[in-house]
Amino acid sequence: MVDILRQTDGLKKSKVGCKNKLNLDEQLLMDLKYLREYRTYFYIR
Repeated sequence: MVDILRQTDGLKKSKVGCKNKLNLDEQLLMDLKYLREYRTYFYIR
């Protein structure tokens, strides 16, 4: 998953805006933790 993110991140890099404070590994881990904990209403009902 990280390899795919690195490929797409390289394509969209621009010199506009601030640099990310988290590297891609940390961003992916944060996203996966969020998706695991906060389910959609479809699963809650």
